[in-house]
Amino acid sequence: MNETRLCTYDQCHEFTPHSWNHYYCDTCGCKRKAENARKRLSEDDLFEQPRAFKEVAIRSAPDGYRILIINDLQRPFHDQKTLTAVENFWDEFKPNLEIYNGDIVDLYTISSFDTNPSRRFYLQDELDDTYGWLGHRVQKNPSARRIEDDGNHEDRLRRLLWKHGHELNSLRALDLSELLHLNDLGIEHLDYSSVIDFLGYRIEHGYKTTQSKAYPTNTSRWMAIATGSSGLCGHTHHFSTYSWTDARGGHSYTENGCLCRFDMDYAPFPNWQQAFTWGVVYHNKVYLVPTLIYPDGFVAMGEHYKR
Repeated sequence: MNETRLCTYDQCHEFTPHSWNHYYCDTCGCKRKAENARKRLSEDDLFEQPRAFKEVAIRSAPDGYRILIINDLQRPFHDQKTLTAVENFWDEFKPNLEIYNGDIVDLYTISSFDTNPSRRFYLQDELDDTYGWLGHRVQKNPSARRIEDDGNHEDRLRRLLWKHGHELNSLRALDLSELLHLNDLGIEHLDYSSVIDFLGYRIEHGYKTTQSKAYPTNTSRWMAIATGSSGLCGHTHHFSTYSWTDARGGHSYTENGCLCRFDMDYAPFPNWQQAFTWGVVYHNKVYLVPTLIYPDGFVAMGEHYKR
């Protein structure tokens, strides 16, 4: 190797490396200095925030701007009949903003819970399936802005990597956004527990849930109290809305149901509901329509979409 490089430790000398991974100059013992520096953790470094929770704020949108929010497909356990009906509407509606609000992929194969050994697919199969579907959505509506907000199922990969320490967690290629090629698809990626603030409406995957009893607790009310804001969450597989009025005016919070199957191994005869939400902006205010999906389909913008 003939090209010179600066010492990586403190740029003290320019030198000619004798191999591709020769980063430190030999003159000042910088390799040892770098190793010692890595061993000395300051208090700030020790308690550094390990994850990047973000808030994406969209403060303005023109009249007629369209938004669509889905969550909890849990591919490959999505309900294909239901998803096809939603996509038929989706293709006609052509939203300007598509929000994939968590649990789009199940990551069943790396679940910390017991898994059914009769399942014959692998992690790469789940990733390929989800990537293929996301690519299909991009082709159907190429001009839309897309945001993927991780749910607890996508977060299974982060938990797996943390469990096995720095050896695996440091590999960028094992980041979910890399594995799903989200950047190549033009999809913005947010870590689990991040928030999208769309014109003051708080959208997140969510974390609070209740058991699927006959009359489950209204999580939309719980989230409204917890956040103090109008908003929407997934996660629960329930569909509900909660509304209230205060000095600022009227507000609402929505549990956005799910688009997955109802025959999961872990949930026999669940009290779940399939749903999604769409809306249109007028005077910089978003008018959202939470849409419950019945066994025979749903109605949106005056049309029936058969399931």
